[in-house]
Amino acid sequence: MSWRQADTQNIARNFYKNGTSIFYPQINWGGSGPGYVENEFQLYTFLISKIFLITGESTLPGQLLSLIFIIVTSIVLYKTIILYFNDDKTALFGSVIFLISNGPVHLSTAIMPDALSIMFYSLGLFYFLKFSNAEKNKDYLLFIVFTALAALVKPLALNLGIIQFFIVLFSKKELLKSAKIWIAWIVIVVIVASYMYFSYTLYLNYGNTFGVIGGEKKFPTLKGLTVLIHYPKLLYMTVLWGLGPLGFASLIYLLVKRKLSYLEWSLLIGTVVAVFVSMRYMVNQGFSPHYYIYMVYFGAIISSYAFKELYSKFSKAGKQRKLIAITSIIILLLFSGHLYHRTHPLPIHYHPNVNRTGFKLKEIAKPDELIIVRSIAGERERSTWGNRLNNFEDPRIFYITDLHGWPLPRDYKGYERVDKFRKLGAKYFVEPYKTPVDTILENWLQKNSEKIHSDSNGRIYKFK
Repeated sequence: MSWRQADTQNIARNFYKNGTSIFYPQINWGGSGPGYVENEFQLYTFLISKIFLITGESTLPGQLLSLIFIIVTSIVLYKTIILYFNDDKTALFGSVIFLISNGPVHLSTAIMPDALSIMFYSLGLFYFLKFSNAEKNKDYLLFIVFTALAALVKPLALNLGIIQFFIVLFSKKELLKSAKIWIAWIVIVVIVASYMYFSYTLYLNYGNTFGVIGGEKKFPTLKGLTVLIHYPKLLYMTVLWGLGPLGFASLIYLLVKRKLSYLEWSLLIGTVVAVFVSMRYMVNQGFSPHYYIYMVYFGAIISSYAFKELYSKFSKAGKQRKLIAITSIIILLLFSGHLYHRTHPLPIHYHPNVNRTGFKLKEIAKPDELIIVRSIAGERERSTWGNRLNNFEDPRIFYITDLHGWPLPRDYKGYERVDKFRKLGAKYFVEPYKTPVDTILENWLQKNSEKIHSDSNGRIYKFK
């Protein structure tokens, strides 16, 4: 299981076991305390926990929910394209492109909240377009609710507000003179900011965070923005996980043909802003693919627009069947590649040694024993981003064993923290590496613990 999926499933399990409020999510890597953690709004994990009441704990409910949310998103996308282009073939093409894209293929079976966020995101855009066209109160309320929910689940979805602003600016400027639209955006920001501040108080009180406000900083540094190698990486990830090959080619085609209208320009601006805001994550293939899901939505719309233009041209020449045949082959090839990618993930996404060491510890440790786990991540981020604090707490061994305890960063040297945690009740030290990371700690462990397991995946020590 991947890092983020383990954290998500662990929070759902704790909701299920402990019956806590949705406002008090709990993790297992918070030491001997209750583990309350600053995080995004945990609607997804809370829904999973309620299904557990019927099914018992399993990975299947979260996966099925993600699949449902992705399917609903494709349906909303279809309705959005119909609303905008008034063409069912174009809408069908856009929905298919979304479903076969790398992000949806991955997220449709992943235990992660991004599928829920993109569903709310799609509904927020759909009802905003309806409101901007007819200014009905029902659409007004729904676009506020769904935009706020999208951003509560994943704050990066606030870029939808930027998209909405430019839609109005480019297509219906007189709406900006109305207090109604500004009230809507203010309400959305206040709702999201209020929850984020409340969640931040959990960090202040308990010291655990996913880095929403507390802990690490998600925004890029000036130094990071000037590292040229980051931009080819962004382009690569954009083609692989974001716009996709068809979306990227469609964007270039429509730019060259000067065919972009208000919606495409608005989506492009909002997407670019989101990329730069979260650039620190989006350049890294190891933990960034889910950040691109909003770009996938843009890629599907832009692909449908290019298809509409090309279909019109091919129809005039009586060659529309040729276009459909070519695009069908391309879609099948892309879908096959994305399925293979999903079923044969890179080790960088899953780190098999971590999971295997976790399962070995599960065989050894007793319930309720406290553990210390060396993480694969360091306490400080890369120098290109300024050596700021990094959320290093790898949850996987804590999730697999359902034990509580303390994570130790990959770059920590010495034994003082380990000794402190041992005195607080830790029974085991776990390092998912074949060879020691730190000789000073290794020498201390030889005197104060017994090595009870060692293989190519990692080592487990039991304190004396």
